[in-house]
Amino acid sequence: MAESVDRKVFSMGMFAAYLTGDDKDSNMAGIKEMLGYMTQLEIDNTSLPFADAIAKAWIYEQNPELINIKGKADQFGQHVSVPVLPEAVTAQLTAIVAELKDTKAKNTEQASKISDLEKKLAEAQTKLKAASAKVTTYEAQLGEGEKKLQVSESKIVDYTGKVDTLLAKIEEVIKHGVVSAAPGAGGDAAAPASDGPTDSAGEISDSFGFGTVDGGGDSFGF
Repeated sequence: MAESVDRKVFSMGMFAAYLTGDDKDSNMAGIKEMLGYMTQLEIDNTSLPFADAIAKAWIYEQNPELINIKGKADQFGQHVSVPVLPEAVTAQLTAIVAELKDTKAKNTEQASKISDLEKKLAEAQTKLKAASAKVTTYEAQLGEGEKKLQVSESKIVDYTGKVDTLLAKIEEVIKHGVVSAAPGAGGDAAAPASDGPTDSAGEISDSFGFGTVDGGGDSFGF
């Protein structure tokens, strides 16, 4: 392979593979080298499609007979020399590739941000589920607390009723002095209180009579 200041020489086999697509993959290293020289670009996955298309279009424009090179490469010799593309073409191609790389970089950055946001969203959703589970637990506990509170309130009402009954009995004792027991409930009914002393059985009280003795006589009077 020889080269000059303005042109660079490459094998015709590689050149034909580039133009026809036959056995292109096995000649890719040489094709990238040729495209890099012609376009003055660093050939990578971003620039390759553009350099490939622009260089091929320029070659066919300058040498239309190469359209029929398929199967006839040996008729064009063993080597081919290619020039650097015109400055206006390389400048335009460089600008397009640079813009595309910038766009890809921004897209990558944006994708990274989106991925980060998606990760944060997933974390937030996980925390939300955990919080919802806690709320459900608290609500269940609150329900149990309300049941216990209702039972306690029922007991308080019952105790209050008993206290009210006891207070009523105490007031009755204060007003009447004695609370009568019902007959048959612990003994006979209480005897009424007597206004004076009670005579013993078989004895007659000194005050017994149907009236008073008149003049101290022996007869009873009315």
